[in-house]
Amino acid sequence: MEHPMRGRLRWDTTKAAQPGWLLFLAGQPSDASTMLPGFETSLPRNASHAEIARLIGEMLHRETGHRPQHVQFTQIKAGPVYYFVATDEGPA
Repeated sequence: MEHPMRGRLRWDTTKAAQPGWLLFLAGQPSDASTMLPGFETSLPRNASHAEIARLIGEMLHRETGHRPQHVQFTQIKAGPVYYFVATDEGPA
C-alpha cells in the first residue's frame, strides 16, 4: 500500500432487516467519500477495539485485495462512528 487509506466506519441502522457496518473511503479533500459495497453484519455494534481494527482490515482487503498491516482509528461519535488510517507501517 503506497499511501495510507483513510476513511470512516459507521454503524448503520437504515437497513430494515438488519443493522451493520458500512465503510467509507476518503478521497481528496474536495471529493465526497466513497461507500464500499459491502455491508458487514457479523460484528456487533459494541465490538472491541481489536475487532473493529480487524473488521476495517478485512473490509479493505475485500475491496482492494490488499490487507493493511496496521489500522489506527478514533471513535468520533456515540453512533458508533470511527475515523481510520490503514497503512503497511507499524504504529509510530
